[in-house]
Amino acid sequence: MKVIFLDIDGVLNSDEYIDKIKKLNVNTIKRKVSVNKISLLKKAVDATGARVVLTSSWRYRRDGTLLKSLLLKYGICADSTPFMDNNRGIEIKSYLSNNPDVDRYVILDDEIFESFDEELMKHLIKISDKNGQGFGEGLLPKDVDRIIERLGKIKQDKEKQDEFER
Repeated sequence: MKVIFLDIDGVLNSDEYIDKIKKLNVNTIKRKVSVNKISLLKKAVDATGARVVLTSSWRYRRDGTLLKSLLLKYGICADSTPFMDNNRGIEIKSYLSNNPDVDRYVILDDEIFESFDEELMKHLIKISDKNGQGFGEGLLPKDVDRIIERLGKIKQDKEKQDEFER
């Protein structure tokens, strides 16, 4: 199984989006999350067949339920890592140990946490954060390309399986 561990702030939104949306009278979850960024995530999910697992602190707040509903509206079903005192690296490791069928994964985050050990760092796709001064650019097409490169396309996986079975 392939997994995309997903942070929200700085990944599914950006400084540009937040500035733009402030000028509009939007009072839904879309005032915090860009549909364009969700579309990019969906492209990665469709290409790789990966499952999305939320690592963001959003997962245990009211916004988490709204976010999961919005993602589902765009065809993305999201699971969550367990909450372990907001210690993201340990939470990801716990998810991995409880799901031994995960054979490939990436971590999408705009931050690097102290609990990210050498192994987790190998799987991190660091999203631009403007050096901690805001959300940065959020998920970009080049990041989607990196996700697909690291996880592999569904078609490539099927071709490898067919080759193996011959």
